[in-house]
Amino acid sequence: MLVVHYVAKPQHAEQKGTWPVARRVLEPGEPIPSGAVWIDMIDPTQHEDQDVQSYLGCKVPTRGDPDYAEPPEAYYAEDGVRYLQASVISEAEGSPDLTDVIFVICGPTLVTVRYDASASFEIFGQKLCKSSGHALEPDAVALGLVNTLVNRSARALGKVGTSLDDIGGAVFKAQSVRTRGGKVYYWILDALGGQDEKISNLRESLLSLERLLVFLSAEDRAEKASKPVRASMKSTLRDLKSLEEDASFKAQKVQFLLDATLGFINLAQNDIIKLFSVLAVIFMPPTVIASIYGMNFKVMPELDWRFGYPMALLLMVCAAVVPYLFFRWKKWL
Repeated sequence: MLVVHYVAKPQHAEQKGTWPVARRVLEPGEPIPSGAVWIDMIDPTQHEDQDVQSYLGCKVPTRGDPDYAEPPEAYYAEDGVRYLQASVISEAEGSPDLTDVIFVICGPTLVTVRYDASASFEIFGQKLCKSSGHALEPDAVALGLVNTLVNRSARALGKVGTSLDDIGGAVFKAQSVRTRGGKVYYWILDALGGQDEKISNLRESLLSLERLLVFLSAEDRAEKASKPVRASMKSTLRDLKSLEEDASFKAQKVQFLLDATLGFINLAQNDIIKLFSVLAVIFMPPTVIASIYGMNFKVMPELDWRFGYPMALLLMVCAAVVPYLFFRWKKWL
């Protein structure tokens, strides 16, 4: 599928950069309108790939191309055309999975090739339809798309932070809930694993976008970009660095909560082992008494005594209760 954003410029118009941007989802075989500033290729077919290449006059690598091959480099320039590949989040609201996106900057047009849905592209497309002027430069369109991805990543990191706060509360409350503490710990470990995966994907996406912007800013053509574009690029790089630090902090928090959870699990296991050890000590004296009176010796006066059996039972009860009271007094139970 091809989604084209182009300048809806009327005929005989002399002024540039002030006309609105229109969005059109092309039907199969429909020609690409002139003035395209962004062509978003979503799981393109071979015919769609050929149409875009004919429109731009340059090669666009897609899986629909029979000669498609993974480029040896993620960022490179060839015959004045820049090719960039980045791993971006496909969906920030739920589980931010990663998807590869190819950026092709050819002349006045930006082309993106992707194979998964992403809300960031839809959101930026709506913003682009309200823009004009310097925002129509291909570098600025790419930068605007990256900014949208960064904002969505920041929102996803914020949600991860909220989730970690909830998990942290559950970690330190589970110890007081002994009746269902085991189930809580299972849920905590599963939740921490999910949040760690989200943070890992977000960090990889942010690092990929940062490398993409560094490549764009290092290109000679970046010096020819308008001043607002250069300033916005520097601002976005600062945002990316701050978000990477935030992601690192949250990764450390996940590790802390994991260590705390495992520590509480060890404490709970120690309590169980201690309980069994105390029970073994409590029932050891009654077992000794029962063993003594279970011996088959001829001279055992208590065997012929009328109250020998009740006395043995009472002695075993006392031998069990006294250690129990002693352990409670020492606060070992």
